[in-house]
Amino acid sequence: MRIKRPPVDGEVGINMTPIIDMVFLLLIFFLVATKFADIERDVRVKPPSSRHARPITALPQEMIVNISPDGRLFVAGQEQTLSALDTLLGQAVVQNPHQAVVVRGDRGTVLQYAVNVLDLCEKRGIERTFLTTSKTAP
Repeated sequence: MRIKRPPVDGEVGINMTPIIDMVFLLLIFFLVATKFADIERDVRVKPPSSRHARPITALPQEMIVNISPDGRLFVAGQEQTLSALDTLLGQAVVQNPHQAVVVRGDRGTVLQYAVNVLDLCEKRGIERTFLTTSKTAP
């Protein structure tokens, strides 16, 4: 049995249900719409270690080239050949003359693969090239 309370003069109630619903909808929207910065970083690539390595900040104008242990090249999650990468670098330089390229080679890969990518960057006039390493414990 429901008991009715007598109305009290001066009592004003605010219904919080619509506000809480809106907050939850906004929270879900921003969780779904967020693009993570590490999308270019291939987790299968383990960079070599260095004592003086610094954390890398992903800038919008960086192109990240991942090199797998067997020498395959990946840009934005898609496998590329050297000639396709050369064309891609050329297009990137036309769009952004200050293009930066980050080379992430696996520690088990041959150094020549990274050198090939750096040679393509020099051929296209890209001055901002970076070779990624990870920090080791002292």
